[in-house]
Amino acid sequence: MVISSDTSNPSNRSNQVLTRLIIVVLVIAIILVLTLAASIAFVFIIGQSINNNKENQSTIISLAEPCECGCPAITPQLTTRIVNGEAAILNSWPWQLLLIQFNARGIPLKYCSASLITPKHVLTAAHCVFGVSHRYIGVIPRLHVYNVSTWSTDIAYMAEGIYAHESYDDVSREDDIAVIRLRTPIPLDDQVSLVCIAPADMSSQQLMSGEQLVATGWGALEGINRSAPSVLQQVRLQFVPQTDPLCAPLVGRGEDAHPGQMCAGFPPKSACYGDSGGPLVRSIVHPNGKTYWQQVGIVSWGIYCGYQRNYSDVYSFVSYYNPWIIEKTRASP
Repeated sequence: MVISSDTSNPSNRSNQVLTRLIIVVLVIAIILVLTLAASIAFVFIIGQSINNNKENQSTIISLAEPCECGCPAITPQLTTRIVNGEAAILNSWPWQLLLIQFNARGIPLKYCSASLITPKHVLTAAHCVFGVSHRYIGVIPRLHVYNVSTWSTDIAYMAEGIYAHESYDDVSREDDIAVIRLRTPIPLDDQVSLVCIAPADMSSQQLMSGEQLVATGWGALEGINRSAPSVLQQVRLQFVPQTDPLCAPLVGRGEDAHPGQMCAGFPPKSACYGDSGGPLVRSIVHPNGKTYWQQVGIVSWGIYCGYQRNYSDVYSFVSYYNPWIIEKTRASP
């Protein structure tokens, strides 16, 4: 007679069933744990993605529309004065900024002008910041009186990043434009507000020959002695087309004319040393019926501050660079 193994024993069979049941329960428990862990990880990833999307959405910057920009609380007062410029009314150009290059000890080395286009972004000329670390660049808002002794890093809003145009040529001054991102935003109030920038499509609001424009800054009052002004200056200029004899020799003729450059002047009125990077604006009526100030140019370069009456001044044409400006403000929150 053949004797079977111990499995035929009822006690052994019960132990085997119990063992198998424990194994099945453990397997199910492990599966549940793994599933729960995967679910938590998935929820975390989705949550992180949503949070990142929210952060990205919050950093998308849109340039202001009239009268969120270009409408100063204090109205500028422009006279019909013909020769040179005149003192501006206090805080009547609230987007005007003084741009300063400091040394490592915080001592101002040189200055330019700039304009505020968002609370955290500044528009200026590339040659004002070319080759300079952002650590040494700052801007001062709410400034009217020209007093070098008051310029310091303590009152300046320092740069966090500088975006000079990738094609800027320091010799020809073509593509002479830069956007500066500030470390902290400048609070807006009745004394500080944004300027509107010219749209990329100006077909409905083209600049016309002789159109009245205004340049502002703390540049020298004349080109020979370079005497500094006591307060912010404003000067009424006229738009000069690229084909005009006052402009063509400076920006090129025909196909050689650089589309990113424009001219303005009214010799002997002119921008001068220290006005570089400052805004050239015009008063314009928006389709919504509001009258506002629109920046059409950035002071780039000129010849002897209007002393040479055969030429106008050259400005970077803001409309041409509108897409680039928006790209830099949105890419540099």
